[in-house]
Amino acid sequence: MARLSQRAMNNVVIVAMLVMIALFNLDSFLPKRAAPELRPLLPPDAYVLKIEHATNKLERNGQQWRQVSSKGALPVSAQDQIAAWQAAQLKTTSLVDDAFQSIEPIVVVIWLAGQANGHVFAFYNNTQPVTVKYNGDWYTLENTKLHTLLPWLSEPAS
Repeated sequence: MARLSQRAMNNVVIVAMLVMIALFNLDSFLPKRAAPELRPLLPPDAYVLKIEHATNKLERNGQQWRQVSSKGALPVSAQDQIAAWQAAQLKTTSLVDDAFQSIEPIVVVIWLAGQANGHVFAFYNNTQPVTVKYNGDWYTLENTKLHTLLPWLSEPAS
């Protein structure tokens, strides 16, 4: 076995530490993948328990869905409503956080099985297409209409 002086051993330790730091930070040296342009509104394998907006909700009732609304009969069936949520896509957009500060959003909470906290979406229906804020990021709603997702809302002005 080779004998190293204390100074040489210190250099070996320093080099080993630098190599370890480089290995632990290897992912930061790699190029970042671009964020996907389109992402699903709900995760594809998500088991949705309930979708809430104010006093209205769409909730799982066994294998079926039940709409609870103060509006009575709704123009969209519960099956069509959940299908719209599953088919909806979000398209990445760049907006500043104060772009809609004077507008009250439509806040919707989606409860998924196995998760303690709900997913909170803020819909701004005064734009075409509808703008959505989720986890601090801005998106536009694609593949569906807001009144299909939330049939208890009045029809948007055309």
